[in-house]
Amino acid sequence: MFYNKENLNNAFKELRKLGYFARQNFKDCQKCAWGAVPVDKAKVVFYHSQDNADLLKYGECYLSWSGDADEIAAVLEKHGVLLKKPESEASRFEITIK
Repeated sequence: MFYNKENLNNAFKELRKLGYFARQNFKDCQKCAWGAVPVDKAKVVFYHSQDNADLLKYGECYLSWSGDADEIAAVLEKHGVLLKKPESEASRFEITIK
């Protein structure tokens, strides 16, 4: 099945404008991705290639993040891709491109 990532792409563009280090399909796993985030970046949103495989297969995946959860959620919701806001900093956003 083909899923359109246009809304997700627009959400990531807006997050970058808000000062987030925002990357899609960034590195191969969460550990490697966090290791590649510049140390001076406190506001971060990304999903890695394993998440990207789920996104392309199921139309849903998780986003890793740091920063303001409410601000990130507002952007994701505005672009129609937010499924679930994390309950704590230890969990990830759930998104959809369906």
